[in-house]
Amino acid sequence: MAHPHRSPEELLAVDGQRFESFVAALRLLQLSHESWKLLSGRVQAKLDDQEVARFADALRVRPVIQVIATNVGPDVAAAPNDKAGNLAKQVPVCIGARLMLTCNLWQQVGLCNGACGTVYDIVWSPGADPIRDQLCVIMMEFDKYTGPAFLTTADGRKIVPILPVDRDFLVGATLCARTQFPLISITEDRIVTDLSCRDFQTGLSYVAVSRVKALQGLMLDAPVRPQSSDIHIPPGRYQDEDEGPKA
Repeated sequence: MAHPHRSPEELLAVDGQRFESFVAALRLLQLSHESWKLLSGRVQAKLDDQEVARFADALRVRPVIQVIATNVGPDVAAAPNDKAGNLAKQVPVCIGARLMLTCNLWQQVGLCNGACGTVYDIVWSPGADPIRDQLCVIMMEFDKYTGPAFLTTADGRKIVPILPVDRDFLVGATLCARTQFPLISITEDRIVTDLSCRDFQTGLSYVAVSRVKALQGLMLDAPVRPQSSDIHIPPGRYQDEDEGPKA
């Protein structure tokens, strides 16, 4: 609730602290009633038309797969990105996701560390099981790529393949290795997502929401109900989730 004596800057700071606490709780899939109300307040049906219009061009975050790195060596699975050749322990991927390159592949044409792009397609090896087996290629359209295209879409977009890379590094005095796509997720100003169904694997609700910078940048397609989500919410009354839009 807004405090009448707080400045807009103070209110934003309070909202930021609440959002950080909420995201931390969501990472564990454990929400308090207060956090649940915070999340429920971002359902599209509760937002006014002007607020909904802000999300017209927002990124739509849908259920994704987690690409888990292949690690060789003791304790290497816990090694952070910056200690493992800028390769992430896991990368959430779906068609349409915005990702950033974490190494220099071909600097002259724009495939360099920090280059941003959009996932066009994800590919498994022939005969692979998409449930159990890792991807072999992520097809990307990079924003500022100027080189030759692996394929060109009907509307002229240049698509290039990104393959997993290997990195050797030391954990203490032990030589270790990690294999992973040299990509990480990008934080967005605004996203639209749906956390109401179990299509989101355990932990992916956190992945989706953590892609946004602030609570005001999040809009939900549908309410989060305890019985239809992997998020644990303490027993209680949830009748306000069906309220109409705010004035």
